[in-house]
Amino acid sequence: MPHSSGGGGHGGGGHGGHGGSSARTSSHYFHGAHRYIYYNMAAKEPVITYANYDVTKSQKATYIIMAVVFIPMLLMTFIGISVSAIHHPSKIKTNYDTHILIEDNAKIISGAEEIQLKRALRDFREETGITPAVITVYNEDWDDYDDLEKYAYDLYLDRFDDEKHWLIVYSQPEDPDEDFNDWYWEGMQGDRTDSILSSVETGRFNKRLQKNLLKDDDYTPAGAITDAFEDLTPHVMDQYVRWKEIIVISLFTLAFGGGIAAYLILGLRKDKQLSKAFACPEKTVYQAKCNYCGGTYVVGHHINCPFCQAQLPAAGCVVPDIKEDE
Repeated sequence: MPHSSGGGGHGGGGHGGHGGSSARTSSHYFHGAHRYIYYNMAAKEPVITYANYDVTKSQKATYIIMAVVFIPMLLMTFIGISVSAIHHPSKIKTNYDTHILIEDNAKIISGAEEIQLKRALRDFREETGITPAVITVYNEDWDDYDDLEKYAYDLYLDRFDDEKHWLIVYSQPEDPDEDFNDWYWEGMQGDRTDSILSSVETGRFNKRLQKNLLKDDDYTPAGAITDAFEDLTPHVMDQYVRWKEIIVISLFTLAFGGGIAAYLILGLRKDKQLSKAFACPEKTVYQAKCNYCGGTYVVGHHINCPFCQAQLPAAGCVVPDIKEDE
């Protein structure tokens, strides 16, 4: 469907939803949490953690799914934006009605001006394959619309049955004030024109046309439009790379991708530790040191030392404190 290419004129609370509870772990107790213990093998000591789900059931599949979904999406976004930043236009096939339309409903274009305007529009069409059109209207014609953009959209659909036109609509009051002509203009381009008319090209055209129209002593509306097309046509098919966009998306991809990678790596590492955890009483947990390796273990949960696998005595030295999960 057609969409706005820009426009101008003389005058120049809510709240989100609430999600449900999700899987959570913490080094401190929270409502609904259960107490688990796993071992820090490097430090040879137990670690307490609290969770509102069964941590012994591995979440590895969840992390793998996240990697499969997010990493390709990130790469595709990077490639898509990078490709769009490379402007390498090719002329559109003119296998459609390429008749130049100049519809002067506001009766402000003289015969000589129409000849010059049509020549500028024809040159643009020959260069790009895009057929431009100009329609002038009165402000009163679109009183029932919220703005000129919506009116121009309907004009495009009414006049053209393809996506290869670029329509420029100029509007002014039927009886304009001599001191302040309350004019407006709007561009409406078909989707098939996007490969040529990027924000760079339409931006150049829009800036030139707006500037011309503001110089009403130098330009009539038709003259302003003619000049804007004559300025754009020699450059509209230029090839270039928008390096700033590529650099920005590259930095974003590295930062966001690095964040995802770190989250997945740390998550998988944590999941591996938690999968070996066991539930324990909510109150005091007694610990003892292994006589062979000196590692601290939770009394009553092991026959063999969780670190060196040596057989443990029936009871051991009680250690009063236990390390909280960090």
